[in-house]
Amino acid sequence: MPFAAHAASSPEPRARQGADARAAEGTWPHQLSHEPLLRVSDVLRLVQPEFPTLTPSKLRFLDSHGLVSPVRTPSGYRQYSPADVERVRFVLRQQRDHYRPLAVIAERLEALDAGTMHEAVSPRPTEDATPAYLDRDQLARAAGVDRSVVDACADSGLLGQESTSGFESEGVHAIVAARGYLEAGGDVRTLRALVRAADREAELAHAVAGPRRARGDAEGAEGAATAMADASVALFAAALRRASLS
Repeated sequence: MPFAAHAASSPEPRARQGADARAAEGTWPHQLSHEPLLRVSDVLRLVQPEFPTLTPSKLRFLDSHGLVSPVRTPSGYRQYSPADVERVRFVLRQQRDHYRPLAVIAERLEALDAGTMHEAVSPRPTEDATPAYLDRDQLARAAGVDRSVVDACADSGLLGQESTSGFESEGVHAIVAARGYLEAGGDVRTLRALVRAADREAELAHAVAGPRRARGDAEGAEGAATAMADASVALFAAALRRASLS
């Protein structure tokens, strides 16, 4: 069983992408795994018992300030390691217990990374993590669907790019949604059309966030993109409801 840890006090620079790069860079805590196998939902489940107010947006905030550096999958999902989870706990504890500002916390993390500062870390189980990638049969079992549904989702582009390891495990949620659509009377052809429409809206959301991204405002850019995507979903739902009632 993998282990996360419980810290007391100290820092890190923004890590390069990839678990090997992080380990080579000496990111604290050094004794914990840097394998990025945990999703945002996993991090929330592990940390919220101690910090109930932790939210996905708070995690994005820590990421944008370089305090935690999860690996990004090709589809843009964040994947965290047990070491990342402990860094999140460390930052939140520094804020809650010592009222330290982010700049001071970043300095302490950098000192921890460099080994000029030391912090006690107590092992704690992280529970079994879902693999980052699943093959088609594994996805079918995880989503509770026939393999044919997974194949239809893959053919429509709903699951993104298939690698030698399979598809990203986050695709389970999309498969469950697609199953509901197909069971309600949809077909693969219209599923493809919906995926293409969603891709166009995602490109628009990315473009809307462009000016903020160009100014180096990573958090603002992500917020703008999320707001645009949410607005698109709300508009589509309203238009669909109007059409179905007319």
